[in-house]
Amino acid sequence: MPGPIEVWQHLLDGLTEQIALLDEDCNILLVNRSWARTAELYGHFSLIPGTSYLEFCRAIAAKGLQVAREVVAGLEEIADGKRTSFEIIYQASDPERAGNDHRLCVNRFEADGRIFISITRYDITRLVELRRLREQFSNSVIKGQDEERRRLGREIHDSTMQLLASLGMMIGQLRRTCRTGECQPVLDDMEQLLGEAQQEIRSISYLAHPPLLDKMSLTEALRSLVEGVSRRTGLDVSYECVGEPRFRSPAAEGAIYRVVQEALSNVHRHSKARHATVRLSEGKGMAHVVIADDGVGMPHDVHAGVGLAGMRSRLSELDGRLFIRHRSPGTAAIASLPLERRSVPPPRRQRT
Repeated sequence: MPGPIEVWQHLLDGLTEQIALLDEDCNILLVNRSWARTAELYGHFSLIPGTSYLEFCRAIAAKGLQVAREVVAGLEEIADGKRTSFEIIYQASDPERAGNDHRLCVNRFEADGRIFISITRYDITRLVELRRLREQFSNSVIKGQDEERRRLGREIHDSTMQLLASLGMMIGQLRRTCRTGECQPVLDDMEQLLGEAQQEIRSISYLAHPPLLDKMSLTEALRSLVEGVSRRTGLDVSYECVGEPRFRSPAAEGAIYRVVQEALSNVHRHSKARHATVRLSEGKGMAHVVIADDGVGMPHDVHAGVGLAGMRSRLSELDGRLFIRHRSPGTAAIASLPLERRSVPPPRRQRT
């Protein structure tokens, strides 16, 4: 009866990913056919059962290969019990496949009372290219939406405000010609409602076309947005940025900006809040933006509006997520997106 190693060999040989199984000391126990073919293609003939994968990576790292250094650091942390897995996305430097994107996944697990480490490597060049094309398409859609919102905002501000200004002059004229005291309270109420309508249009117009993100950094754009909303709506909004989040693409920055824009618009229109906060922070491999208010809150059975539903879908395309949390009082919207991978030690760069 075949043992577990023979069974695993049979199963792994049928997979297209390059896979190696190591023991707890990082010695190679088996490799599948895809791993063996690739190792031969790269001239790494020593990557066979019986070889120390850790020592192999150390030798490559000593020659200056950065990804090998990161693999060594990750494996040493697994050996020290500081983590059970990590992954690295990198570009190949081999002349034949230079520029190709690859993902290397390392996982520690236990089976039949023994500790094993799996190494999985596969080419994700086409996946990365498709994601890049999708982001470019999404960016073009968002740009078109922004232009349309800005056009509508300008039209509302320019044409509707002119009509309201004319209505204000007519009320003033009516006040001067009206001789009875009974008219004055009605005219006072009309002027008050007119002032509120003008203020609301200014707020909506600003929220429809705030400062353009392509003219400033995300942090500057969010600060400008928050200050503008606070100034035009009377809502006390504070802004805080913790760290220096670096997103993977302009599409990610745009998604974060739109979430804040949509959330503040909802706070202004529906929450009856007096205070709101916007906080952008950098976590472990993720950036988080929280928009919280002290308003009346949202019913638990409320249906998500088109704006937030669209943002949730947009964030999902970028490997992000959006949550709505009920507070006492108020509501919090939390958007999270992966950060750009940096050349730092594995605990900061790689997922655990």
